[in-house]
Amino acid sequence: MSSRLPITLIGTGAAAGLVTGLWWWVVYGRQVDSGSLPLANALPCLTRKTDICSLAEALCAQSHVLGITHYAPAAFWLSAALLAAGLVLLGRRSLPPESLP
Repeated sequence: MSSRLPITLIGTGAAAGLVTGLWWWVVYGRQVDSGSLPLANALPCLTRKTDICSLAEALCAQSHVLGITHYAPAAFWLSAALLAAGLVLLGRRSLPPESLP
């Protein structure tokens, strides 16, 4: 295993998480700011597609950055998986070899 792999996975997962958060905010942020969609109802849209998320996306008539009007929760889970894999590999690398299965 490359000694840089865990750090690369952690960095990629963190960067993807940041992009995912920005993507989520581009889609739902204006509605949260205007009060038409409470933050408590918008937050679950980060991790899963609910009926409220679909309705908010469908009803939003405002123009968005780069024309982005939909968000994919799979992006959140991909970034979380990359980050978790990197952390597991980093933790595994710091253990003494005799303690590994």
